[in-house]
Amino acid sequence: MKMSKRYGRRAFLGGTAGALIGLPFLESLAPRRALGQTGAAPKRFLGYWYPNGYYMLDWHPTGTGTNFTMGPNMGPGNRVWADGLGTFPASEDGPGLDSLKNQVLLISGLQNTRQPAMVPGDHSGGTGSFLTNRSVSMASNAKMGGPSIDYTISQAIGQSTKRPYLAMGGEQARAAGVFCDSGFSCAVGDHISFGNDGNPLTRYDNPGQIFDQLFTGLATGTATMPSAADLAAAARRKQDTSILDLVTAEAASLQPKLSRQDRPRLDQYLTSVREVERRIMAIQTSMGGGKVCMPPARQAAAFMLANPRQTIDIAHELIALAFQCDATRVISFQWGNSTSNRPHNMIGASGGHHDTSHHGTDVTMINKIQRIDYWWYRRFAALLTRLQGMQDVDGRSVLDNTLIFQGSDVSDGAKHNHDDMPVVLAGGAAGFRLGQHIMTDGTHWFGELFMSIAKGFGINNLTSFGEHGMAPLAGLT
Repeated sequence: MKMSKRYGRRAFLGGTAGALIGLPFLESLAPRRALGQTGAAPKRFLGYWYPNGYYMLDWHPTGTGTNFTMGPNMGPGNRVWADGLGTFPASEDGPGLDSLKNQVLLISGLQNTRQPAMVPGDHSGGTGSFLTNRSVSMASNAKMGGPSIDYTISQAIGQSTKRPYLAMGGEQARAAGVFCDSGFSCAVGDHISFGNDGNPLTRYDNPGQIFDQLFTGLATGTATMPSAADLAAAARRKQDTSILDLVTAEAASLQPKLSRQDRPRLDQYLTSVREVERRIMAIQTSMGGGKVCMPPARQAAAFMLANPRQTIDIAHELIALAFQCDATRVISFQWGNSTSNRPHNMIGASGGHHDTSHHGTDVTMINKIQRIDYWWYRRFAALLTRLQGMQDVDGRSVLDNTLIFQGSDVSDGAKHNHDDMPVVLAGGAAGFRLGQHIMTDGTHWFGELFMSIAKGFGINNLTSFGEHGMAPLAGLT
């Protein structure tokens, strides 16, 4: 058995049944001319969407420039909760973004587009606009007026990877023709990524599907005619056979070729992949099994709605491993659908997320939404820490070579406003000055920020983006 493919300084192990698994950078496998040299690492982009806005009094940083303090939902862990909702479990707590202050750039005061004739409540309008800065139609066959920024970036940097882009979801998307939130089609309400024609990109909200799309090089068939690769994947899953089992022989033959430094690096990576597979299989078993890796046109077990921690941890690990092995360089992740009503009982916040965001100044509801926002930022900080701990081909961290754009469909979940949008940028790929808070004057738009992001990824031919991006946003570099 021999190495199946090599892309630049990345290598892939190939087994049987269509298995193909990417490896992290291993110096021992680099071309001779690259040994002893520092190669350029790929740039990566992650668009990360959080539903229902925030309790903005807890989001707003105090101070600007490098002299700022993060709001309570992003700030230090071990927060004392005297809200009558019971103990916040230590297992759900942890460091916030303050522990990564020099790796993030906070922007407040930006506006994003919404459907102009719509009354407040247009979560779906804000969802479709999230990465596009374009108005969202309410037609049943709605599509956007142009691409999302992640798709634009993928056309510039993603063509040498197995997947130029990947759209992920943390909840199962609803049918496109169903109206989501105040009459919007779910084609825009449950999607944040769109191609040049404005149609939503295929979104994978099943951990097994995502795993296979990233790590096994599988092509997706149709509902009536699955591809040979799909059939091979189905057969493998039916036998509960791990991808790693299929490439064990090749991995074993690779070990003697590796340096003393590379051997533990390979072991750690394969162990991480094995753990993700184990957890995916646990979800499959708990939900009936048998179809966790089928293409999205067929029925499949989705992420577990009732278990946010299990869902988000698996999704984050898939993102981290995808970037580490260069399976893709562009990902969008939609943590929930528009008006997501995922419960958070494990932190004392009973009731649905969307329902809770409509707190109407009720103190108990505000306390619950504060807990949900705080809990989520612990998880987001854990993702950044994971990326920061992964060494890239240039010796820097994967986070150093990634840009994450994180935000929501609305600003304040109770007001449904599309001004003063909360924006977090993380990672150094675009060359922005990190470790600061920029407070804009309220006249600037997401489209301007997207033009700056595009420029940071070497896309210099854009004269506009979206409906309001006519020039890059100043002050970021």
